[in-house]
Amino acid sequence: MAIDVVDKKRFLTWLITHEYFVQREVSWILNYLVTHETILSRVVFVEAAKATPRGICVKSSTVSDQSIALHLDGQVFVDSDQIFHEIRFNWQKPLYLECIFPESWNNDFYLAVLEDNPYHKWNDSLDLEMVNKVNHYLKQEEIDLQIQGLYRQIDEALEKGDQATFLALTNQVKALLEQKEVLQ
Repeated sequence: MAIDVVDKKRFLTWLITHEYFVQREVSWILNYLVTHETILSRVVFVEAAKATPRGICVKSSTVSDQSIALHLDGQVFVDSDQIFHEIRFNWQKPLYLECIFPESWNNDFYLAVLEDNPYHKWNDSLDLEMVNKVNHYLKQEEIDLQIQGLYRQIDEALEKGDQATFLALTNQVKALLEQKEVLQ
């Protein structure tokens, strides 16, 4: 899915006006992208730009003293003039841009332009703690669904007056509740 250039301009304009960069040249480069739609149409906003063949990472001053870095086929360039000329002379090539600033995941302009990085799968880089939290949550949800299903069966057993089924189902619910308590 191609992101509209208007959305890209809106985000970059917001970024330039709301974030401060240690090197003022970063704002100049971002302004250059805003004013050159042909180049901007080839810009893809991603995370982990260093994993791409041609990626730029810009960071606001609240995040890092290193405002900008160009990752070009495994090499890193931090000179803003060199980065600008790379953008200008190779305008026809895709440019992957990573923007790091506080509260980025709460910014609608940013989220509107952010795309999946074809060179870096986000779910391959989840830390073990996060994976464990997700698995823990899913296990609790699974138990809750089982309990809800058993409650419906218990209601049916009560309506039919089936005491044996009722007792068997309540024992299952009790075991699941104990299992859930252990998980917490």
